[in-house]
Amino acid sequence: MRILILGGSNSLLRDGYVTQLRNSLQHYTALDIVQLSVGATSSLAAVARLHETAGSTPAPDVILYEYAINDSGHFSPRAGGIESWQLCLYLLLKTAARLYPDALFVPLILAQQQHFAASVPHALYDAQRHSYAQLGLSCIDMRAQLSALFLQYAPDWLYSDSAHYAVPQASSIVGALVAQQLLGLLARRGQPGAEALAQVWQRLQASSPLAGIELVYVPAQALQAYVTGPCQPGRAENRLMALDYLRLLPGSRLELNSVMYPLALFLKSDARHDWLQLELQVADGSTHALALATRHIDAGPHNFIHANIPLPLLWSESLCTPYLPTRLALTMPLQRGGAQTGFDCFGAGLPGVAEHYCDLTGLLMLSQPA
Repeated sequence: MRILILGGSNSLLRDGYVTQLRNSLQHYTALDIVQLSVGATSSLAAVARLHETAGSTPAPDVILYEYAINDSGHFSPRAGGIESWQLCLYLLLKTAARLYPDALFVPLILAQQQHFAASVPHALYDAQRHSYAQLGLSCIDMRAQLSALFLQYAPDWLYSDSAHYAVPQASSIVGALVAQQLLGLLARRGQPGAEALAQVWQRLQASSPLAGIELVYVPAQALQAYVTGPCQPGRAENRLMALDYLRLLPGSRLELNSVMYPLALFLKSDARHDWLQLELQVADGSTHALALATRHIDAGPHNFIHANIPLPLLWSESLCTPYLPTRLALTMPLQRGGAQTGFDCFGAGLPGVAEHYCDLTGLLMLSQPA
């Protein structure tokens, strides 16, 4: 069995639930786990990672999708949070079905500590459950299962912080339960609730108001053609991933005129990131100009973060907007310290850093039906 995991930081914890998932399943089947998870971000990261690794990832039997906690953090506080998440799911299923039409797509719902009890109101969780049911997807609802197991009250040892299950105690329980339910789904493969992604995608196309939206992921290498001024292609690796990037140096400018709308900017953010001047002109006459922070606050002197900035959320409460033709310009300033706007988890450049640049890894573009 090959499992491709698209998840947040709970899917990346050392001795986390993935470790127990592997330990449980290896007694029943030959196992290969492909890890494409990215912490501290939303489901948009999963869309990018599928595109970035499409040429090197063997077709999986199962795609395990674990972004419930992350998406809750980014989308729940916003008035358009539910429709934003629905767009992310649409784009993710569209991408995954194109690449891996025979795989089983299995959502895994984990819960923040504040949402542990199933009785606590949680509008995004309800919307996720409803969406999965409509699409005929069998989700592994760890929120409901652990809430029932512990009678609505989380033991003190269950969470290590507000958003992470403690290792190895809680993560072992989660991993064992996920393994058990995956085996059950695979035994029913092809039956209702365990259908291939191609069938799920057909169902979504027939029912979603988002049907017809197209997406293009423009990788770093392709962006270089639109840059004037100093820039450098590069590649970075850590224990989790390898990323190609395009480094914008001070004085450079990327300018892209397109029939599509830039939904999200993807970065390899590290401690030498600071800010960009962003300008967006839309065919309906609207314009946006921002001094945009590009340093993810978790990026330190010796690590990088695969981060993304959903552009509509910089000036609105929703990712959903008319996806019209645009002119996008990103200018790398000569001076540091000019950031005025930042998305969640982004902050001003660090003091005392001599050089600054911005490493772009991709751009996600959308167009609406004609």
